[in-house]
Amino acid sequence: MNHVLDVLAELAGGTRIAAVPLPRIAAAPPGELAELVASAPATVRALVGERHDLPPAIRDALAADPDAKVAKAVAPHPGRGEARLRAMVARHGVAVHARVAANPDAPGALLAEPARHEPPVRRALGAIAEHPHATAEALLPCLDDTRAARHAAAHPALPPQTLVALLAHPDPRVAEAAAAHPALPPEAMEALIAP
Repeated sequence: MNHVLDVLAELAGGTRIAAVPLPRIAAAPPGELAELVASAPATVRALVGERHDLPPAIRDALAADPDAKVAKAVAPHPGRGEARLRAMVARHGVAVHARVAANPDAPGALLAEPARHEPPVRRALGAIAEHPHATAEALLPCLDDTRAARHAAAHPALPPQTLVALLAHPDPRVAEAAAAHPALPPEAMEALIAP
């Protein structure tokens, strides 16, 4: 392995490093990346996983990594497919819920599972509330979270009867999002503007 990467691997064990691609890892060619994935500490493998231009074989190896922080790093990458995302959730549970929910390819049925988790995983709810594939089933639990509710109330998959109920929500931002929703029934709109 390259001397610089050896030093990085040594430092990673005892130093807190932000979950962003470091310049040296961002510049590493596929051969070095493969070496890191095969032999580096989990912290370094996770840093490799933050790259979004990984060759498929490296990306797949990181997705199957036994360490949750490594799988978490690669979970939001497009092209994971439902089966791989489900395998990550089955292997690592709540540790990867938020990052799997942030994957642009996550299907609605998969998003509904972390949405129902008890206790709720707040970051997952936030990602689900903004996800274009979220279903009504996935969005309803998001309405119980103060941060996610505003986004869930604006989501196109939210049913009209739920929107009507949200007009009386105690958070004015949630009520405003419901009031501005194009699926709000006309009679509810009329009631809003009636003198």
